[in-house]
Amino acid sequence: MTNPYGGPPSGPNPQQPYGQQPGGYGPPSGPIPQQPYGQPAPYGQPGYGAAPPNNNIGWGIGSIFLCWPFAIPSLIKATSVQNLWAQGQYPQAQEAADEAKKWGKIGIIVGACGWALLILFYVVFFVIIAATASSYSSY
Repeated sequence: MTNPYGGPPSGPNPQQPYGQQPGGYGPPSGPIPQQPYGQPAPYGQPGYGAAPPNNNIGWGIGSIFLCWPFAIPSLIKATSVQNLWAQGQYPQAQEAADEAKKWGKIGIIVGACGWALLILFYVVFFVIIAATASSYSSY
């Protein structure tokens, strides 16, 4: 039975307030298993607390605005990084992150070159139009 007025629990089976179990939340108590210095983690897995690789989703988002056909594979690969990491497929997660970055860079480069060529085309087009229009003017 718990004391409804605050204070410590009382009765034959004292419980922690609000249904908390002894020990509470947080990291597990006791020593954290570690590998000897210089030894890789077993089975090629990253060590305790290793973070997943950067998914490089920024490259995919940036390439959407310049050349969206290359952004699609970049975004697909970027979104699969976290799932692969959570499944323990660490090399595949790193490979997906690298592929996402590759396709994103390709999309940005191709898109920027395409836009530059389009602007150059319009500049040349209007220069030619202006030159021919002035030659036909008889004023």
